[in-house]
This record gives sequence, structure tokens and C-alpha cells, in this order.
Amino acid sequence: MRSALCNTIYRFTEHRICCGRIPDWTAHVGQRWDTYDVAPWNLYNVIWRVQNWVRGGMD
Repeated sequence: MRSALCNTIYRFTEHRICCGRIPDWTAHVGQRWDTYDVAPWNLYNVIWRVQNWVRGGMD
């Protein structure tokens, strides 16, 4: 189920979601930036976790 969802997300967005560069300005949105385990709701960290989840779930 996860691989099908990740593959669909990849097909829909191509490389933008899994391999796209995260803009630097996102580190200043939400929580003060720190590593993802310290500041999980910082926008940069949220985007990074989504990218990591999609890459890890693709076939």
C-alpha cells in the first residue's frame, strides 16, 4: 500500500517531491530551526520528512 502511494506521488510530481531542493527560507517558518528530532514542526523539517518518507517507500 505504501509503495503504491509513494509511486503515485512520484509519478504525479516527478522529482520535485522526492529529490527537489528544499528552499532555505523554509528553515525560518514555524518552530525555530533545529534538527528534525528537536524541532519537528519547522517547515524545512516537515518537507524533509515527507521527502524521506516518499523516497523510502518507492519501489
